[in-house]
Amino acid sequence: MNRPLIKSFIWGIAATALLSACQKDLATPDQSNPPKLRPWATQEVKTVSSANEFAFKSFAALRTAEPDQNVFISPLSISSALTMTYNGADGSTKEAMRQTLGFALQNDEEINQAYKNLLEQLRHLDQKVTFTAANSIWYARQFQLQAPFVQNNQTYFQAQIQGLDFASPTAKNIINEWVKNKTQGKITNIIQEIRPEHVLFLVNAIYFKGTWTYPFNKKLTRPAPFRKEDGTTQNVDFMTLENGRYLRYQDTHQQVIDLPYGNQQYSMTLIVPQEQHTVPEIASNLSSGQLAEWLAKADTSRLELQMPKFKLEYKKELRETLTQLGMGEAFSNQANFSRMLQSEQSLAISEVMHKAFVEVNEEGTEAAAATSVGVVLTSLPPVVQVNRPFLFLIREKSSNAILFIGQLMNP
Repeated sequence: MNRPLIKSFIWGIAATALLSACQKDLATPDQSNPPKLRPWATQEVKTVSSANEFAFKSFAALRTAEPDQNVFISPLSISSALTMTYNGADGSTKEAMRQTLGFALQNDEEINQAYKNLLEQLRHLDQKVTFTAANSIWYARQFQLQAPFVQNNQTYFQAQIQGLDFASPTAKNIINEWVKNKTQGKITNIIQEIRPEHVLFLVNAIYFKGTWTYPFNKKLTRPAPFRKEDGTTQNVDFMTLENGRYLRYQDTHQQVIDLPYGNQQYSMTLIVPQEQHTVPEIASNLSSGQLAEWLAKADTSRLELQMPKFKLEYKKELRETLTQLGMGEAFSNQANFSRMLQSEQSLAISEVMHKAFVEVNEEGTEAAAATSVGVVLTSLPPVVQVNRPFLFLIREKSSNAILFIGQLMNP
């Protein structure tokens, strides 16, 4: 039965992406700050695995649509925000979201608890790595939210709940300032406008800053050619790591480089095509199992490493991508988000805006992401040189969580 579209809500998200991979450990130069680890429960492993698969599916859809462009997203950010939204869905809409997010085998409490545990663990693993995740729900004051929807998102996502006058020109600024503060100024203006039909914004913001375990020497940074896949070259600044250690694997198709941060719980993994092979070719075979296989075969390397410094900012509206992945009903007149508002009005997603930022330099990496979802009422040589386009991921090892995933085609 179709219900008339009346209002809309938007929610925003910023977080990290998920990935499953086995990992070898490198010797840590500083053992004074051991990671605070605990075993992961079976249901937590299942939920992380589901989020990993969503990460690869969403990244594949985006990079296929823009094969020659830089792409950078936080799948965990997107899946975290959509899971908060999932807490307000029902019926076939909820089932479609469950399938898209990969939650077929878990119940709602297990899903929510797994996200809560994951984000808590990520925050405290390494004093040399900053990881923060914050969530909030902003709603038009003339509406009331259902208590279970609020309680679940407060309990499991520690969401801040605040009513606003959406008719005020300052409402948009309040939400944007919250995101800006939570991402250390890296994500701005996630909400472009608040239209009369908007009733709700769910916002998740994630920020990551990690120093390399073995920093690159600034004095050795030099311009050098970066060879693009169209055959042209571009001079960019290349960093040099002389006396570090990292994991490395290579075969005839790709070279895999895993660079640790801090106490080595977090790392950046680069996947660089070899010889005549290309990023699209390598990306088409990328999966949790394949990455795990490469890393299991990797050995510790002390070879000098040269790679480009780079900074990326990425912005993408995800409605088309999420529809392609099976969540189309959530954007339609048949959407069922009846567990959000106390009123009988119908809700549907109108837009999902994602923004992400990453900067890689000699000291380490800084990254952040935000996603706003608009819902309307019914709605190898001696030197290892990375001088060509590549895929890259920022990962945490104990949970097998990928915080960010991207492709660098043009530094």
